[in-house]
Order: sequence, then C-alpha cells, then structure tokens
Amino acid sequence: MSEPEAKAPLLVLRDLRVWFKVGDGLFRRKRDLRAVDGVDLELGIGEALGIVGESGCGKSTLARTILRLLPATSGKVVWLGRAIEAESVAAMRPLRRDMQIIFQDPLASLDPRLTVGEIVAEPLRVHAPQMSRTQRRDEVTQMLQRVGLPADVVNRYPHEFSGGQCQRIGIARAMVLRPKLLVCDEPVSALDVSIQAQIVNLLQDLKRDFGMSILFVSHNLAVVRHLCDRVIVLYLGKPVELAPTRSLYEAPAHPYTRGLLDAVPIPDPDVQPRRLGTTLGGELPSPLAPPSGCVFRTRCPKAIERCAQQEPKMTRFDGLRQVACIRHGEGPHGTDDDLARGGGGR
Repeated sequence: MSEPEAKAPLLVLRDLRVWFKVGDGLFRRKRDLRAVDGVDLELGIGEALGIVGESGCGKSTLARTILRLLPATSGKVVWLGRAIEAESVAAMRPLRRDMQIIFQDPLASLDPRLTVGEIVAEPLRVHAPQMSRTQRRDEVTQMLQRVGLPADVVNRYPHEFSGGQCQRIGIARAMVLRPKLLVCDEPVSALDVSIQAQIVNLLQDLKRDFGMSILFVSHNLAVVRHLCDRVIVLYLGKPVELAPTRSLYEAPAHPYTRGLLDAVPIPDPDVQPRRLGTTLGGELPSPLAPPSGCVFRTRCPKAIERCAQQEPKMTRFDGLRQVACIRHGEGPHGTDDDLARGGGGR
C-alpha cells in the first residue's frame, strides 16, 4: 500500500463492539452475547483484507456492522473520514452504492421472481434513477460479460443456473455500481473446489481492474491466502492477530492462528498424519460466558496461570504485525515451569 493510501484509509474501526441481549429462559435475566468485542482496524484503498476464524467467532457480524446492516453497540466506524456508526437510514442511503456485499448462499441471495437482467439492474434503478432503460441494459450486459456470463442470460431465472453461475450473478449485481468496497461473506464456501478457484480469481481480477477494496470473510485459509493482502484473526469476537498475509502464514504469532493453519489439510500422506494431533482441541466456549483473561486460554497449549488473570491487548511488533498474547516473544514452548502450571479451567 502506498504512503498516501496509508494516510487516508477507506475504512477505520475503533474499539468496535456488537453485543446482543440474550435470555436463558422466560423469567431469567438477559445476558450480553459479545459477538464483536473491541476491534480496531484500518482498510486501505485497493486493499484486500481477510477476516478468519471458526464459526461463531464474529466474522459475519463484524462485516455486516461495517455496512450498517447491524447496529454497533459502541465504537467507531469511519468511512472516508466520516463517522457512520450512528447515521440514520436516510443518511446512509447515498453511501450504499459504494458499499456492496455478496453472500454465502448464491441461489438464496437472488430473488427467484426476477430475471437475471432485472436482478443486476436493480441497484441502478435505486441509485442511478437518471439512467435510461437502454443505458441500464448496456451496463447490465457489460457487467455480466465481465464476470464471465453471456449476455443472453438476462431473460432467464436464477433456478436455471449452477451455484457458481449464481455467485457470478451476485457479483455482477454488486459490481454494477462500481463500489469502493466489496464485502464477501463466505462467498465460496457453498461451492466445490474448482469453482471456488474460479470465483476467487474473478474477485482478484475485479479488484485489480476497478481499484476497489475487499473484506473477505472466510474460514478457508487457503482461499484467503490467495486473495488477501492482510489477515485479521478473530476468536470469540476479539482480534488475536493482524498481519500481512505472507508473514502470517509463514510465521503465525498467536497459538490460535497456528491451530487454524494446522487444521488445513495437506495432500501428503507422509505429512498429514503427523499434523492431526497438533490441530485445535476442545470446543469453542460460549460467547455468553467467555473465559476470564485470555479468551483462548482454555484451548491454548501454552496457557499459564497468568493467562486467566490478564486480558492480552493487541500489541505491534515487526512493524506491520499485531498480536494479542502475553506470552508472545517467549519462544515456541515457554519454560517447563510455565507448562507445569498451565491451562485448563475457566
């Protein structure tokens, strides 16, 4: 990212929190479910940022809150220098054309009652009402061809297409407005591996050609590695690591990141069996009752007594990297005394 872009980010998050009130029963007191709990982030112009973590870690909630599809409990969402976390629906409407999203389920995200042409033209009817019908048709045709679909699909309906083709239609609908930000919420998880690669390559080409930024939500670390410039790792709504993609994959700084990478299968019968015992163990704790101190400590092989008492903060190291771990820098295993005191319990 160039120096001017670093000084003027497209998007800034400051201590963003999204909590939901959840009741345990009809007469029980409601508790806070901390879906997103203190995220600080900057997204540069033209940058692709991956948001990764297990299911239930707050990835999709974070993405939808950035778009103001969900309200923030506290914190700041700054879009091109303008705080938008408390903007009204009417005030957000002009900004919507620059902030678009594609969804996990390609077919379910498309209105079955509309033709493909009508689906892709709908954003133009809303945000560019001055355009004539001929202009809209030309824009729709060009964008469909740009995402790899022939122009004659405009009169057909979503159910006539495969999952990969439906996702291309969804991408065309989002891109027809030439947005500055494209949020991709698990866009390839419902597709087979060969189609996943095609869609990721398409997104990479669109990012290059249109100069847009991408927020890419995924649990598939192989896909994120191919597309994204940086990666933020979430666990129980909290950021635990933020780093350029290459350095994160080559030398993960947080034990949770290491566990996620170890869980990615390797097609090598001599290597894969040895890796199975090093993957993440235990279950994800409930966000209604997260562990004290470090939220990852109940599953962490490096946890010590101090991890239950002290909540780690994101700290910067190696210039562009950040990690939230009180043991970072001690080495891969710590001391024997540390391990003897380690882990377990809440």
